[in-house]
Amino acid sequence: MRYILCAALFCSWLGAQDNPSLSPLSPQGDAIFYVNGIDYHFISLMNYTVVVAAHSVANGKFLGVKVRILNNGRHSVTVRPENVRVEDAIAGRDVAAISGMELAKKMRRPYNWSRYAVNAAAGQAPEAGGDSETADRQQRDLMLAMLMATQMGNAPPVLSRRSITEVAAEPDSDIAPQATFSDEVSHLRRKEASRPDVLMQLQRQVSPDYVERTSFLANTIPPQADQDGVFYYPMGKLARAPAAAKKAAKSRMVRVRVPVGEVEFQFMLAVE
Repeated sequence: MRYILCAALFCSWLGAQDNPSLSPLSPQGDAIFYVNGIDYHFISLMNYTVVVAAHSVANGKFLGVKVRILNNGRHSVTVRPENVRVEDAIAGRDVAAISGMELAKKMRRPYNWSRYAVNAAAGQAPEAGGDSETADRQQRDLMLAMLMATQMGNAPPVLSRRSITEVAAEPDSDIAPQATFSDEVSHLRRKEASRPDVLMQLQRQVSPDYVERTSFLANTIPPQADQDGVFYYPMGKLARAPAAAKKAAKSRMVRVRVPVGEVEFQFMLAVE
């Protein structure tokens, strides 16, 4: 009987190695730092560190989830976008992602330019209406969106896909083994604040090319390097907390699961 039990445990261990969904979970709880008013959550383990932030983008039509993965180990690790999951914590269901390429394709359609663009004059996109004033305002906003999209489409990239180590004038020093928690927070915050914040940019007038360029792509991360990008999810698919006001900020909650190597990092984020 003892040999049968040992054999069963060994088989289950082999199955766990082949199935990423059975990988061990990261410790519950995470740390937070802030950049431009956006809260960045991170969990740091021996081999990997994952930083996650979320905010509404594209005129509040989509949720942008920015993920940065730092490989602190000695071996390369491959991360695929399809393995990252976002769950509506209130409704208790997974939310289907929309790729940056697909969202950019939607933004390139003329009738969507003003819908997904921030109205620079009023701070929000106009709602559909029946009166002539609303129609004129929509037409003006559409023309403005077309002009700005054309200009930004010809502009040089705002955010490079290379790591901070590659683009900075001075090499980005690694965290020393004896570094304190405060040192690590400063290191991670410096990485996020050293270039224009992609989540802040996506709340403004941006081109479809920028959306596509900054999306998270499958990549193999070598040791002492990092990879970052944005995932997109329809805001309309997220449920609001029953006790929260309809327009209250952070009335939605999502659980983000990021598997890296044999570890699944979990984050609980309030959506604004």
